[in-house]
Amino acid sequence: MDKRSTTLCQIVIRICYVLLLGAIIAFPFLMRVKEGNPFFFVMIGTHGKYLIYPFYAVIPAGYIALICLDRIMGNILKDVVFDRKNVKLMNIICYCCIFASLVGFISYIIIALIYKSIETVILLSMGEMFVALVVRVLSNVFKKAIEIKEDNDLVV
Repeated sequence: MDKRSTTLCQIVIRICYVLLLGAIIAFPFLMRVKEGNPFFFVMIGTHGKYLIYPFYAVIPAGYIALICLDRIMGNILKDVVFDRKNVKLMNIICYCCIFASLVGFISYIIIALIYKSIETVILLSMGEMFVALVVRVLSNVFKKAIEIKEDNDLVV
């Protein structure tokens, strides 16, 4: 069951590659959709002109994080779990989340000062920072587990 769950997770990650590409292509078009259309999204339709630049700024970090997640899932499928490569990949994901959070926070300040306040941007920024914190904690747990594993290997 664990292999199926990991494989399913890896498939979802790979679907996210395509969904992010779709969002990249669709964002400018969704900004022009009028209210009443089934493809009208309030945030994009009303505030898209403020959000499009921060969105495109974090896309590289999003793809890097997806690639790292994909590699971690691949390592897990190969039974490479408590390995320094996975810790490094988790640290990269953490840095990507911090970058996205900083872009969101800076965007919120600029939008609030120049235009008007969009609270959703700051909420997203805080969410990204929380994810970075969780990934960092997991990274530290993995690092400690690797140290314990290496000590045990030396004893045996």
